[in-house]
Amino acid sequence: MPVIAQEAASPVVGETPLAQVAIIIDDLGLRLEQDLRVLALPGAITNSVLPRATHTHRIAALAKRLNKEVMIHLPMESVGYGQLDAGGLTTDMSHDMFKSMVESHIAALPEAVGINNHMGSLLTADSERMRWLMDIITHQTSLYFVDSRTSVNSVALYRARDNGIPSLSRDIFLDNELDEAKIERQFDALIDVAQRRGKAIAIGHPNRETIAVLERRLPTLAKLGVELVPVSELLRPKPIKLPLPRQAEPLSEPVRMAKRDAYEEFILQSGMLGLRKPVRFFQRDKLE
Repeated sequence: MPVIAQEAASPVVGETPLAQVAIIIDDLGLRLEQDLRVLALPGAITNSVLPRATHTHRIAALAKRLNKEVMIHLPMESVGYGQLDAGGLTTDMSHDMFKSMVESHIAALPEAVGINNHMGSLLTADSERMRWLMDIITHQTSLYFVDSRTSVNSVALYRARDNGIPSLSRDIFLDNELDEAKIERQFDALIDVAQRRGKAIAIGHPNRETIAVLERRLPTLAKLGVELVPVSELLRPKPIKLPLPRQAEPLSEPVRMAKRDAYEEFILQSGMLGLRKPVRFFQRDKLE
């Protein structure tokens, strides 16, 4: 069993991280040994767990004990892909069946703080079903949503934002191709996006190649001024840094002149400023 790593210190450059990345590892709950290696990765990896997999509850509970963020990896129907994981959502479900299925998945993973779609190239393009999903999330939970963007036609992010759900979408897939050199290039692309935009999200899977690359590359983030954070941190409102008020400068002579009273004007014009003794002005006594 792998040794669970300690959380890495946040990288700072002048006490402020230059960029933040979140890395979601999907499909957890199916392969215990690989899942444990994911939980042993250093830093704030976000763990997306299939709601009805063999090791779902064990992995979710362990992740929470380790202060690792947990998401529900919600199975959804895809284009041209017949087999769907247990508990998958499909376009032929009635509203009541759809709602019951989503609610059962949420109840099964109380450790979760967010949801992202597993597959779903067909369902995430269905505006009505995405509205159903977001209504459930809005009215029954405080979960955030991440669109895995498995289809260019996805409307999931827009429906989530219409409902006021904290939401983001995936920027980079790390391991569409299971080759370590190609995964390295995708990791470089993640860093590039984060440094240009200030933040970025990647999705990977508990494959041997992906884990090997992450084991090598995660410890290098600090030197790049990049901080690994859970997805929820990217959704946290950042404080607005207002400029410090400028120190008041002495008023210039013309402004001071404008504020002088008649006595001051008399002194200036009469040349009496050079006198060592103060000048006194007397009012004429009023007649009795």
